[in-house]
Amino acid sequence: MEGRAIAQRIQEIMDRLGLTQQQLAGLLEVSQPAISNYLQGRVPPPGVLLRLARVGGVTVDWLLTGENPPVAASSRVGEPSPVYGTSAALLDLWERLPRSLQKDVLQLLRTLVSELEGSRSNTDDAPETG
Repeated sequence: MEGRAIAQRIQEIMDRLGLTQQQLAGLLEVSQPAISNYLQGRVPPPGVLLRLARVGGVTVDWLLTGENPPVAASSRVGEPSPVYGTSAALLDLWERLPRSLQKDVLQLLRTLVSELEGSRSNTDDAPETG
């Protein structure tokens, strides 16, 4: 496994998703200097490779070997790049939560969204002052 080739594939994922080193570091739960090292040819550890594959919508096999390339972007349903990266990270975190907590987190999110939507509609209905 060649570090430089892996680095090129990591850069390709970053370019496709429109991510900076800092943003990718946050999604992978590593430091920005770690991303810099990976882009200079250091091979990421297995856990980072797995998270990178999930965020990038690729396989670990492709990251390591370049074989079985990901489906061309033109043949997939498109999403704005930053949204996809954030959604992938949220899904990864969600899947790592114990099932017992998922129900509570889901209820918390529903409550939060409901309150935000309620405060927006109250603001929209309020008479203008001035």
